Amino acid sequence: MGSLFSRLTKLDPGPIAPVSAVLTLGLGCAAAFGPLVRELGRRAWIALMLVLVLGAAVEYVGVTSGFPFGRYAYTDAWWPTVPLPSDGHFPLQVPFAWFLMAGASYLAASRLPALVAPLGGGLLAAGLDLLMEPVMAGPLGYWRWLDPGPLPGGAPVANFLGWLGTATIAGLAMQALGARRVSESREPVVVLAGHLLLTLGIGGILSIPVR
Repeated sequence: MGSLFSRLTKLDPGPIAPVSAVLTLGLGCAAAFGPLVRELGRRAWIALMLVLVLGAAVEYVGVTSGFPFGRYAYTDAWWPTVPLPSDGHFPLQVPFAWFLMAGASYLAASRLPALVAPLGGGLLAAGLDLLMEPVMAGPLGYWRWLDPGPLPGGAPVANFLGWLGTATIAGLAMQALGARRVSESREPVVVLAGHLLLTLGIGGILSIPVR
């Protein structure tokens, strides 16, 4: 509603927009992983921190080298950001967004047989990213592709494969540490669905022409 009001009135939301983005991501992580932490305790924390570190590392390597997602550059729109030695920006929310997508996708797929659950989580994460690319790289302007490809939002095929591979590795790590979805918890599925709908909704709002 705030995005719609801001779009129609042409008012600048100022710091409200980035603070809302931080809170939304933080609450999403707490909701998706809360049941896991409450039931498994220290083992869950180890698995989740491993996925967070993996996300930070793969995103940093990706934005500085072009592997494994293709060549892209973050803008300063995804606040807060830090400058990169090679010029450009690195949003501090990126590792947590990757953490939420990859970790929650594995938990959502963890009812599958153990042999295929990490791959199922990887496919889910890659598919969700594919749907959100046009908004994140489009109206929100969080990043731009330096070598645009044929997928939605101008993403190259390498981006889908990179998401599939790295999210599958994250799922394997969580599975190895016994971090599977607990009891009848639906939080990971609800959070992922809500995240997708919110992103697509904001993209639709920002696409509304204004005079």
